[in-house]
Amino acid sequence: MYYLHRFFSGGQLSPCKRLLSLRLSKLRVSYRLLFAIGRGATSLIDLETTHMAAVDDRFLRLLADNCKELKNVNFNGCRWVTDKGLAALARNGSLREVRIRGTACSDKSLYNLGQFCPDLEWIAHADFSGRPKFSDEALNCLRNTCVQRVIC
Repeated sequence: MYYLHRFFSGGQLSPCKRLLSLRLSKLRVSYRLLFAIGRGATSLIDLETTHMAAVDDRFLRLLADNCKELKNVNFNGCRWVTDKGLAALARNGSLREVRIRGTACSDKSLYNLGQFCPDLEWIAHADFSGRPKFSDEALNCLRNTCVQRVIC
């Protein structure tokens, strides 16, 4: 974790400024490291932080403020990700693929994605048990508002 923190908190000349993709899974990290990632990796396009207990809405809002070109996000299993954090990311309007299985997101997230992300192509939303957790009305609204055919 020490080396990750040093990599992401290097300032303007840091190598993380050019990082396009970051995949982290099942790591126990501190908020300090997550916030360093959110502040430092400003050119991220693809982010995966699956099954990480520290990922929450504060981290998503920081990503929304700093990572304007973020297109693919995977927050599967991050139970503290809610509608507020996903709405902040959706307002950037650049999301194309969203994976939110096992999160606390509700229909409100789908309406926000439909409103702010017209280029959305893919959303993975069913619970890990296979049951859909969003209403058919919200899913249809999302399919109808996006330019691309949304695959759920």
